[in-house]
Amino acid sequence: MTRNTQHLMLLCTAVVFLVTACLYGQRNLRILTDALNERMNANAAMEGRVHTTLRTGRLDTYTGTEVLHTVRQMAGTEVQVEVNGYVYVVDPLVNPSVMIPVELDAYYRAEYSRNVSGELLKLSFWKEGG
Repeated sequence: MTRNTQHLMLLCTAVVFLVTACLYGQRNLRILTDALNERMNANAAMEGRVHTTLRTGRLDTYTGTEVLHTVRQMAGTEVQVEVNGYVYVVDPLVNPSVMIPVELDAYYRAEYSRNVSGELLKLSFWKEGG
């Protein structure tokens, strides 16, 4: 076999490996894209992330502890959090000792304000009972 034939065979083998690697990578990218789109659609369909993170039993009623946790978790987000009609902005850099008057053993009803695309704009908690 001549040297040119050997080089041609090596070149063809390299091209086959390159095409195979590209097709394999393209297939993996398609699988990842489909998985990400499925997760994104599943997350967008969720009513509110408060329910999934806190694991509450009742979907619209929270204890004071859960309200306090939620207010702290919303720090640094665009979502306004309102407790009994007062909007609280928790920013540890601006005011690290901010106090939120929440009764830990009381129950609060949650209201969600969303825009037309379903994005959460404001989360309101109202104390129930006396």
